[in-house]
Amino acid sequence: MAPILSVDDLDLAALRLFLTVIELGSVSKAASRQGLAQPSATAKLQKLERYFGGVLLERGPTGSVPTATGQRLAPACAEVLAAATSLVDRAASLRHDDRAHLTIATTRHTADHRLPGWITAAELNETRVEVIEGDTFTVAGLLRSGEAMIGFVEGPGAPLGLRSEIVATERLVAVVGSAHPWFGRTRPVSGRALADGTLILRQRGSGTLDVIETALAAHGTGGVGDHIEVPSDAAARVNAINGAGVALLPACEVRQDLAEDRLAEVPVSDLRFDQPVRIAWRSDQPASGAARRLRRASGTSG
Repeated sequence: MAPILSVDDLDLAALRLFLTVIELGSVSKAASRQGLAQPSATAKLQKLERYFGGVLLERGPTGSVPTATGQRLAPACAEVLAAATSLVDRAASLRHDDRAHLTIATTRHTADHRLPGWITAAELNETRVEVIEGDTFTVAGLLRSGEAMIGFVEGPGAPLGLRSEIVATERLVAVVGSAHPWFGRTRPVSGRALADGTLILRQRGSGTLDVIETALAAHGTGGVGDHIEVPSDAAARVNAINGAGVALLPACEVRQDLAEDRLAEVPVSDLRFDQPVRIAWRSDQPASGAARRLRRASGTSG
């Protein structure tokens, strides 16, 4: 095994990429989440393997899994990233007096349906609150970079490199417009039939998309087939109303449409789509008192 010459040469971004591959089971998916081209990601991983002097990932036609060496090193890699994050957070707390200002990064769904109540419950009357909206990938990036103190993400797994806890769960329902052949259907469709149809899905980076893909993969469907990509739940709703396909949306967002027959729910016999909502932050606990109050409020009233 080649000797490791210097800790100074350790690439934290490569460590994060390595852990993301383990989380997602795919170099290409990890590269997409990190905003890298796949050749660049592959080169980073190969450089990391040379640095450690051993093969970390076993690559195959269905994805990538850690080798025995990779499994043994992964926990230490996570500890290094957590320590680096804690260091940056401490430095940030020395630079800024954040007691009167709280920047929250959140998905739009949480901003519309849950965040106002949580802010009220946290009693942030003397705090200037700034809310930044984005998809789950964007929110996680804002938290990792320190641009936001606390945030809310959606998806099947905890965001890499952040502390988080589930504060709510949204039930996603399959809905179609009146022009769709499944409108008014009472007999459930199978998960396979759902995956084989035309789905209206959020773009990559959305936690909702991750929930759907994870559920379909666990069911053995092999992922989605024909689909339409849209930038928001609102766009998915409009496309579904217009008969473009089947949308999977939080039940609370389509309650009115279902009541007024603009949309109809399609029962699915063997699949359930549950979307966790997580509050996330860096380091051991949110650095500011306002952020800690918001964490407590979301945990008790979510």
